[in-house]
Amino acid sequence: MNIPFRIVAVIVCFFIGFVFPLSFGVAALIAWSIYSDVTEPIIEVPSRQDKLKALTAADEGWLDSFRSICESPAEIAFLDAMVSAFDLKPEKGILSGEELKLQMQIPVARYRLDFLVDKLLVVEVDGAAYHSSPEAVERDKQRDDFMKGEGFEVLRIPAKITLYNSQEAIARVRVAQAKVAVKRAQRTQEIKDSFRPSQLLASVDEALTKTNDALQKFNDGHDRRIAAITEQREQETSNHSKRVQEQLDADPELREIYDKLAAEWDKD
Repeated sequence: MNIPFRIVAVIVCFFIGFVFPLSFGVAALIAWSIYSDVTEPIIEVPSRQDKLKALTAADEGWLDSFRSICESPAEIAFLDAMVSAFDLKPEKGILSGEELKLQMQIPVARYRLDFLVDKLLVVEVDGAAYHSSPEAVERDKQRDDFMKGEGFEVLRIPAKITLYNSQEAIARVRVAQAKVAVKRAQRTQEIKDSFRPSQLLASVDEALTKTNDALQKFNDGHDRRIAAITEQREQETSNHSKRVQEQLDADPELREIYDKLAAEWDKD
């Protein structure tokens, strides 16, 4: 269920709650689901990473296990740089540190993310061989637009930077991470503001206005349809009467029978 629809559902449940108090609870649950989706988009962890969930920092060679799911030397270089810069350690399949959490090869819809920072920042390591052609650039743009539509932010780092200038790669992550934090705070505040009484009333007023406009358009269209049908029926009746009169004028005997029946009908 998309967020705008759920916001309307919250508003409706809120006002119904004055009649049925349980609706306040429903409104709260829907509001929480909106907050959760805005702050942490839903993702799935691939089954092939199940073996990583049991690893801890005490396990020898744990980093090699994480390296094994990287898909290029450039990704391995980025992983090593992140682990070193943020002192990341394995924790239930995620690399965690005091400053961030890092996930790898995460599927979202039809795509697979190279890296995911704090469940919101997508980091893609782009090799020139696969990302420099016009077709690849357009494909990457479509992918980025989709990710942003799902609530993610996207950072693309050229493979040559992760391979030969890891410090710059880490600096880019820090800058992007700060931007994500600001945007997350803004989105959270927008959600909170949308549930203020004044905003709720404004939203209800807007919803009622749109509903009234829709009903008015429907009524106008209905009236036009009724008028058109009525006009069509009147025209058909007129044409039928004209044809009957032409037949009666052409046949005196039929006219006599018709006049007699009409007189008896009027008498009844």
